[in-house]
Amino acid sequence: MIRRVRVRAYANIALIKYWGKLDEQKNLPATASISLALDSLVTETLVTKTKEKRDRIELDGKSADRTTAQRIRDYLELWRERKLLDGHVRISSANKFPTAAGLASSASGFAALATALSELSKTNIARSTLSRLARFGSGSAARSIVGGIAALPTGSDPAAKMIIEADQVDFGMVVAIAGDSAKKVSSREAMKLCKTSSPYFKAWIDQSKRDYKAMLAALKSSDFNTIGEIAEANALAMHGCILATRPSIVYWNETTLALIELARMIRSDGIAAYATIDAGPNVCFICKLTELGRVLKRVSNTPGVETAFIAKPAGGSEVIEWE
Repeated sequence: MIRRVRVRAYANIALIKYWGKLDEQKNLPATASISLALDSLVTETLVTKTKEKRDRIELDGKSADRTTAQRIRDYLELWRERKLLDGHVRISSANKFPTAAGLASSASGFAALATALSELSKTNIARSTLSRLARFGSGSAARSIVGGIAALPTGSDPAAKMIIEADQVDFGMVVAIAGDSAKKVSSREAMKLCKTSSPYFKAWIDQSKRDYKAMLAALKSSDFNTIGEIAEANALAMHGCILATRPSIVYWNETTLALIELARMIRSDGIAAYATIDAGPNVCFICKLTELGRVLKRVSNTPGVETAFIAKPAGGSEVIEWE
């Protein structure tokens, strides 16, 4: 029986955003989403079965804060309630990119944790079931289980589905860090506020449905410019909904705005590059793999950018070692 396992999972950046929940308890998305897993946004997690009477959780080399620890303990309890996990575990997880800064660290974190728990479980868990289980920890984690370009539909208990495998994707992203501190309002809390107070929430849901269908068609026909145009517009629509909450939530800073404008400038210079932004200040530039270096140079020279790096398509969660 495996008692110790190390897992790697990759965060994904959504081309069509998951924003809003139909059901908080089941973590059901209000919008269908499509994302690309990225090799530079990686989490490694070591999970060890223990005889102790409680779970121990360490993130990035130190004990998890109370809120995060409770969220993870609640998730572990779900596995125990479903008879998929016996006893308690010790978790040591590290992100090789900024945590809670709008780069989907919870997606890779819970995908890695779910994959590790499945290896420790006595039950043989199918990949689709694992995606569903990961979704209870973080909606976006369902897509990180799959990797590549993956879609998470809406429904009563959705699992992520592969659309294009990582090695068949001909575009990646340049990630620009405009602020790496943890955001003041978590995505979960912001989604609640959007649903209850943003006058644009219904319009966002309706537009997202149209964007999802259009993106599926663009991916099927490998129409990169349309992929980029839809992704950029979808991200801006999501942030428009967020900005309209009362009180307003503003994830952007002045560097974010400069980078949005930079994407338009790069396109005017003949390079197809499109901006997308998750719930944070950081901007990801979607561009062809052959253009990543040129876009990186432009992004790195932008005032206010703390660092920028290339991120290429990545696969799903994977076990590194076990014993």
